[in-house]
Amino acid sequence: MTVAADGGLMARDSATTAVRKPILVVTKTGPATTRNNRPVKYEITVTNKGDAAADDTVVVDVVPAGAMFAEATEDGEFAGGKVTWQLGKLDIGETRIVSVTFKAVEIGTLHNVTTVTAVCAEASAEASTVVEGVPSVGLKCIDLADSIEVGGEVTYRITVINQGTAANTNIVIACTLPGEEAFVSAQGPTKVSAADKKVTFASLASLAPGRTATFTVVAKGIKAGDARFLVTLTSDQLQTPVQETESTRFYE
Repeated sequence: MTVAADGGLMARDSATTAVRKPILVVTKTGPATTRNNRPVKYEITVTNKGDAAADDTVVVDVVPAGAMFAEATEDGEFAGGKVTWQLGKLDIGETRIVSVTFKAVEIGTLHNVTTVTAVCAEASAEASTVVEGVPSVGLKCIDLADSIEVGGEVTYRITVINQGTAANTNIVIACTLPGEEAFVSAQGPTKVSAADKKVTFASLASLAPGRTATFTVVAKGIKAGDARFLVTLTSDQLQTPVQETESTRFYE
């Protein structure tokens, strides 16, 4: 401000107004990967790094697609597909930590977003988690006849089923014929090779969840006895092979 008077006299004065405001900083942490149907926990940290208190601070976390709400700490309320925390006033330098847990129900990637608002301040953060399926494979082998005269043929039906939620890959079926049997033929979704008492099907590249693959082996009875037909299954996901034995009686 400037004031002038007679005789050329002048006076000047100035004033500065300091504006103080809150500055919200939010960080979010969670697992990079998880398995389907397992809990996924995210921790949310909110800090006021400004030079004024943050009044009416509210944290909102939206339930990501492919997940279901499980629980929240610090009185977080779930409604309308989101979790809300009413934190109230955050003083200068104050930090509050809350967490939310979801259940991953779909294979894919969870994208979780958090927003924080207060009077004259807002911030956001996000985190992503890759949800992987759980591989599980079942093996079953049956003979289509339990008792056969020597010289007759028996058919073994081998069924592989993916009981998990992730694909099984590079599935190999190998069969061992007992001394009472001789190889006749085999069929399946992949090529087959037979040598001596071994019958091996080439690798099945992938078997999707819920799908089955069927293989058949035909053998001829060459001598009487209780024959034990052995099937061995291996895949990329199996740490140890799965085996199944089927008994067939050959009589004279």
